[in-house]
Amino acid sequence: MKKWLAIANQLDSINKVAALVARWSVLLMLSLGLWNVVGRYLGVAIGFNLSSNRLIEGQWYLFDMVFLLGLGWTLQQNGHVRVDVLQGRWGRKRKAKIEFLGTLLLLLPFALGVAAIAIKPTINSWYIFEASPDPDGLPRYLIKTLIPTGFLLLAIQGISEAIRNWSTIKSSSLTHPTKRAQEKNLD
Repeated sequence: MKKWLAIANQLDSINKVAALVARWSVLLMLSLGLWNVVGRYLGVAIGFNLSSNRLIEGQWYLFDMVFLLGLGWTLQQNGHVRVDVLQGRWGRKRKAKIEFLGTLLLLLPFALGVAAIAIKPTINSWYIFEASPDPDGLPRYLIKTLIPTGFLLLAIQGISEAIRNWSTIKSSSLTHPTKRAQEKNLD
């Protein structure tokens, strides 16, 4: 089981790197947003345009980076919505079983499905070097790449969580008091 937990730790580190990029994207997005607002009003005052479609789209793209690169990290930090009304009454092993099944039956098919569906449009976007329809806009193919990437990162984190929950299920069954007593009697 230690080998599997080491793999889970490696998968976690992938999402930690993505989260670092997402964090810096937040700062850049806020800075760019501030510039867009100040530039718009200051530009009107001085009679010179200090903002552009490129800067506005840059702000949107940074938001996309925050959201899509943060999917896996949010799961890792237990930040996704849960039904705590039920989970608050369950024991550790039961929570792990439900999380394990939910990950295998819901999270992974959804995340991998979205990633798979998004690959073809992303490849087509790269093939034509899709650009913004707005004047002076940014290329779209780069940001479209984040859709399958973000959901792949979510799936990677789902695999890590499934490994950890499986470990909890197995370790808690081995450390259960009646189980230990039964094992002592068998010796």
